[in-house]
Amino acid sequence: MKEKVVSDRRYEGVELSGQIVAHVRMSGCEFVDCVLDACSLGGCTVEKCTFRGCRISSPRSQNSYLRDCEFYDCELVGVDWSLLWPDDRNGSAIGRLESCRLRECRFDGLGMRGLGFGGSSAQGCTFAACDLRDCDLHGCDLSGTRFEDCRMQRADLTGATGYRLSLLRNRVQGARFTYPDCLALLEGTGAIVEREEPDSN
Repeated sequence: MKEKVVSDRRYEGVELSGQIVAHVRMSGCEFVDCVLDACSLGGCTVEKCTFRGCRISSPRSQNSYLRDCEFYDCELVGVDWSLLWPDDRNGSAIGRLESCRLRECRFDGLGMRGLGFGGSSAQGCTFAACDLRDCDLHGCDLSGTRFEDCRMQRADLTGATGYRLSLLRNRVQGARFTYPDCLALLEGTGAIVEREEPDSN
């Protein structure tokens, strides 16, 4: 089937919940206040597109991918990003992520080196075997989010809260953390952390 090419279009207030989008290549398009819940992408390519104030929930993807897309003030729920990442794993589906709310998303085996999360929250998410070196997670609400077998050297998690991150399961040399949330690093080590009581004398 011939691929439809769409470039530099602006879509505002469009709702595509449950819709099937197939064999479309989109480049440089902008989506504003759109709702994309449970959409199915088949044979689609979405490159250098911008999403502002959009809700994207539980998308399904077959032979489709995003590349260098930017997300601002979006709600991203139940997204399995490994299904949307470029197949060759060169580059990134996400070029920029700022002030977004991620919930119950999965990131499996993805190269995300240097990505900035720009004050976003990522709650109940899972990062497994990802390259998160030099990533900026500063000040992010990571409540219930797990990091498993990730490369996190030099990542910035100062001010980040709620994460679950074991020293035994991740490489964190040079990463930055702040107290008391950094105590999550001891998960699974068997270490016991006790609060020192002040001397009453």
